[in-house]
Amino acid sequence: MHKSHKFNIFKYLFFILIILLIAGFGYLWLQIHGSTINDYGQNKTNNDETPISVSLNKKQINTLSSYYLKNFDKHNNDSMNYKFILSDKAYVYGDIKILGSKVNYVLAMTPKMLDDGNIELDTNSLEIGHLDIPAKFVIAYVSKKYHIPNWIELNSKESKIILHLNRLGGKNKVSYQADKIDMNGNGNFIFKALVPNN
Repeated sequence: MHKSHKFNIFKYLFFILIILLIAGFGYLWLQIHGSTINDYGQNKTNNDETPISVSLNKKQINTLSSYYLKNFDKHNNDSMNYKFILSDKAYVYGDIKILGSKVNYVLAMTPKMLDDGNIELDTNSLEIGHLDIPAKFVIAYVSKKYHIPNWIELNSKESKIILHLNRLGGKNKVSYQADKIDMNGNGNFIFKALVPNN
């Protein structure tokens, strides 16, 4: 007797799926266990640290800063109400008390990467209510009235805010530095986490 072989498409699709899964896991294994290539030129690290690069866009930075500021406020019992938002520039929105009343403010800044991987925010304008006010007055006020993390430097004389990313982790902990700041479109921000090798 002669058996007829029917063409079973599902049998072949199943084998193709198995092959794709094996190839996918093989590729993933090679990516995880392969060597990393990091050539960042001026931001070399020493042998006591392992660099890990992270690339973020504006939306991701806004989410991260919102999370950080919310947790910082909870742990320090500050009544400071402000947000950091990246769009065409970096903006800090918030409110401060003036003569017993809460007044809204908007501080516009241009981020710039420094040679040491920290970030400088040059203030462009400050609006309190509908008034344009020199930013150095509010920067001085905030530095005196509120608890600011030690890695944020408020320089009221030059109307600048410096984010010392290398101080974020503290001594013998993970430290950070910026490798790229691109404000165009959705933004492209590359940061490096320097993990101690101990």
